[in-house]
Amino acid sequence: MFLKQTVLITLLTLMLSFTVQANEESPDRIVKNIIDQVLLVLKDENLVESKQKETVFKLVKERINFKEMSRRILATNWNVASEEQKNEFISLFEQILLNTYWSRIKRYSGERIDYVSVSSNNEDYATVDTVIVKDDTDIQIPISYRMKRFVNIWFAYDFTVERLSLVQSYRNEYRAIAKNHGVDGLLEYMQRDIENSQSKNK
Repeated sequence: MFLKQTVLITLLTLMLSFTVQANEESPDRIVKNIIDQVLLVLKDENLVESKQKETVFKLVKERINFKEMSRRILATNWNVASEEQKNEFISLFEQILLNTYWSRIKRYSGERIDYVSVSSNNEDYATVDTVIVKDDTDIQIPISYRMKRFVNIWFAYDFTVERLSLVQSYRNEYRAIAKNHGVDGLLEYMQRDIENSQSKNK
């Protein structure tokens, strides 16, 4: 739970799409540009909250491979789930993640984001390391963004906060529910989670 609540402003804003060519901007520069777009939306006093949320969601949804993220979260349950169950899981998880993100990001209060490093294990995977800095408290929260190349386009598939994986966190939570109640029981749990979240935000 701490992991999910800690991904304040940069959770989901890093979802970048770039091709690796020598003459392109570096990944960290592209990441910064995307985050800047989100911050501009949050700072625009002419936009009502519903429009801010809609705009931010549009930026974010196009930068994450929710199918890959869902496959990793369900793990072995992905192999036994039907296509209908897989599609429903992806849809529900997308809503859960975006709603969690918005509930945090709208509280943004000027935290600084430092871009630390970019690393790559091979040509199809890359990691961007950042740190959220709260200058008034000297609190520093390291966040890394894991990307994978899909058909020459890079998408985020996981995030780590203080070395804890978001995918692993959800996998641990959902594994126990699926074990006791099956995939359908997990989908019902997720639907209730969304309804409860919407009720609290009314």
